[in-house]
Amino acid sequence: MNRTVLVWMALAALAGCKKKDEQANNTPAGSDVVGSAAPKMVEQTKGSAEAPPAPAADPKLIERGAYVAKAGACVICHTAIGPTGPDLEHAFAGGLEMPDPMGTWRTPNITQDKGTGIGTWTDEQIIASIREGVRPDGSGLYAIMPYMNYNRMTDDDAKALVAFLRTIKPVERTIAPNKDLKMPKGPGPKPANAPDDAGDQLKHGEYMATLMLCSHCHWTPNMKTFAPAGPDKMFSGGLPLTVPMLGKGTIFTANITSDPETGIGKYTEDQIFTTIKTMVKPDGKQIRGPMQFMQGTWSQLDDKDLHAVAAYIKKLPPVKNKVPASDFVANAGPPPGAPPPAGSPAAGSAAK
Repeated sequence: MNRTVLVWMALAALAGCKKKDEQANNTPAGSDVVGSAAPKMVEQTKGSAEAPPAPAADPKLIERGAYVAKAGACVICHTAIGPTGPDLEHAFAGGLEMPDPMGTWRTPNITQDKGTGIGTWTDEQIIASIREGVRPDGSGLYAIMPYMNYNRMTDDDAKALVAFLRTIKPVERTIAPNKDLKMPKGPGPKPANAPDDAGDQLKHGEYMATLMLCSHCHWTPNMKTFAPAGPDKMFSGGLPLTVPMLGKGTIFTANITSDPETGIGKYTEDQIFTTIKTMVKPDGKQIRGPMQFMQGTWSQLDDKDLHAVAAYIKKLPPVKNKVPASDFVANAGPPPGAPPPAGSPAAGSAAK
């Protein structure tokens, strides 16, 4: 496993160990300079001298919110990568820049900084941005923010996620908005707040798979419009991705439907579970591309939840779609980046 992935795993473990008593205040939003779907890293980045005061939140609510954040891999996107690796000192402060076939996008600062983060947003405004893709001023977020997946998030999990985000220390980092991306903007529909039926493995697996963004990447695009090629193409793969910090060229997302020839129909449910948890395929090959970054947070999810996701994926209807061959060439040697703290890849694992 290369060093960049190990550093990301350390980052995920770091995010999972945030102190639960670091609360941010809940003042009404008065600014629209933060939360833009995309940013540009600025010259100065510094931590605020003051932790935002706030009434104590329910520790169990924060714990659930941290778990939801791990499922959605929030820290992976909302943390910048510099020439020496992920900016571990400023997790969630945004600035990740990713050249993409649909345009270069940059992620926003979602710390509790009042000037450059989301410290002035109300709980309701944060939830609307997550589940509907809309800022407090009514403008829409680009769909690189997976609000259509998070639209499925229950009200309770959305409130828990906000409670967790309120514990993140403010970091002053200005990020300019994205422009001219070839993708739709919000707002999306009002959430239905359909319950997460934890007693039904397949229904619960669908819920978790949605939060874990399986359909956000594994879909087949119409290459002229970059919209999904059809309603049955949400898991059939073929989306082109670039990951310059890992190598050059294009990676196409895999067909994860049950088609035995072009999808993963020959995988057993246990093999799907192991692939999700370890990012190693049944043939022993490491998964490449953005998905390998997810291991840092997904490996901390409860095995029962991951088995439910595997059961749901295994039952997806087969869609025959032969994904184009990748021309991706990995960088020679390990990418630059400080090694993670000793033992951190396994820290915080919730496997049971």
